[in-house]
Amino acid sequence: MKRTLILVFTLFCTSIAAKEVSGLYTGLVLVADQSEQSRREGVRETFAQVLVKLTGNSTIMMQPGMQQFLVDAEKYIAGIGYQTLSGGPNAASNLGLQVGFSASAVDQLVRSVNLPVLPSQRPELLIWVVQDDGISGRQFVGRHTQPQLSEHLRQLMENRGMPYREPELDFEDQLSLSVNEAWGLQEAAIDAASQRYWVDGWVLLRLFTTATGESRGTWVYHVGDKRGFNDVHADSPQLFVDLSMNPLLDELAAHYTYIPQEDSSDLLLQIDQVRTYAAYQEVLAQLHKLELVAGLNVSAVDGDRLSIRLAIEGDRALFEAAMVRSGRFRKQASENGYLSDNLEFDWISP
Repeated sequence: MKRTLILVFTLFCTSIAAKEVSGLYTGLVLVADQSEQSRREGVRETFAQVLVKLTGNSTIMMQPGMQQFLVDAEKYIAGIGYQTLSGGPNAASNLGLQVGFSASAVDQLVRSVNLPVLPSQRPELLIWVVQDDGISGRQFVGRHTQPQLSEHLRQLMENRGMPYREPELDFEDQLSLSVNEAWGLQEAAIDAASQRYWVDGWVLLRLFTTATGESRGTWVYHVGDKRGFNDVHADSPQLFVDLSMNPLLDELAAHYTYIPQEDSSDLLLQIDQVRTYAAYQEVLAQLHKLELVAGLNVSAVDGDRLSIRLAIEGDRALFEAAMVRSGRFRKQASENGYLSDNLEFDWISP
């Protein structure tokens, strides 16, 4: 009987800078042809894809009242076009419809219905794959050995707006993580091997194919002080990846999302080590990138200290974590910030 095990490891860590994700307001889907009906269906599908990427929730369109927004999806379009895609062996067409939506209009919609927002600075995921079968035994696999499954995973991660990378599987990887250590789910070895890539935590998907062709397995993750676990049965390895990764990503993303508030919170942000005008501009640009920031006003410049009055839409702790995860701010070890609305950080020059 052929058995397959797929291990997917990712590392989430707040000490590592998150990666800025682009393309959150763009969707790409396969369509049957360039008819008006296919175009309308494609626009609705890409709009749903964008809302999933923005909210970090694969089930967002199942919530009450969300389907009505697909009917009006065309009014949010900023650009549209066709391109040739690799549709896969079972695809009826390789024609892709790419739709870009207005960021300001979609953001207004998200806020008007109190949807969660997943900031565009997101942890990057490292994915390992190892296989065991009656012919080859246990071995690491990747895009060169199982290109269809690798491509399926790539498309899923792109549709979710989650950055990731595959390991090199070179000699250094072989020395730091053996196939048997991966098979045995030895966390210390997995952590050590993953540190090379400066990723942020780890997730594991374990899959085997039964004699009847069913795909069964388990996903588990460890992110900071949070853990998750579940068993999955599916009809194929591709569907197993879908049924595992989507709930897993939903659960992880929920730790970073916030719901924009109508009444923003005011904070005084003090940033030290801002020694040049170029650094001053970079600080403001970096703050504007943080989706939680609803508004800011520079209130004082004293030497290399910059004082900024901020209005934030989410929780203060989430904002502080976003500052650190940007990789450009280091929180100062001061008790004053905990006793007031003040936040104190050092600017980290690139």
